[in-house]
Parts: sequence; C-alpha cells; structure tokens
Amino acid sequence: MGLYISSISGFYESTLNNKVALTDKAIKEFEEDVLNGKNVDVTTYVNNKHVDYSNKFTESGEKFSEAVTKILTEGFSGAWDAIKVLFF
Repeated sequence: MGLYISSISGFYESTLNNKVALTDKAIKEFEEDVLNGKNVDVTTYVNNKHVDYSNKFTESGEKFSEAVTKILTEGFSGAWDAIKVLFF
C-alpha cells in the first residue's frame, strides 16, 4: 500500500527531480567556467545517476496495492448504488 501511495503522491518523481537538479556547487563551477571562457556542457554539471531499485517484490507489491484500491473503490461504489436502488 505504501508503494502505491508514494507512486501516486509524486514522492518518487520528486525524489528523481531532486537528483537531477543542479546543486549549488555545480552552479558555482558552471559560473566559474563561463567566466574563465571555458567551453561548457550542461551534462558535466548535472548529476543524473539513476539507480533502479525495483524488483519482482516491489512490482508485485504495487500490483497488489492497485488491485486492493480497485476492489475497495468499486466495492464501495457498488454497495452505495445498491443502497440507492433499495431506499431511494
């Protein structure tokens, strides 16, 4: 459930964006290189190392969370529809 919530809430994407963003140190190095007239390439200053921690357990956990969410959502809406038909 935690995996599903973190993927839906954008926590994972936020973490990835923080890894790609320029750090203060990289910005200072970039500015110094520009002032010194060096040829600059943004890729030398961006840290975008990607480590994939997914495995069969995390994938199955996310699928399980999605299935539970689907069952609960459809179950509650179906029960509510049945109550509306019976009493309203």
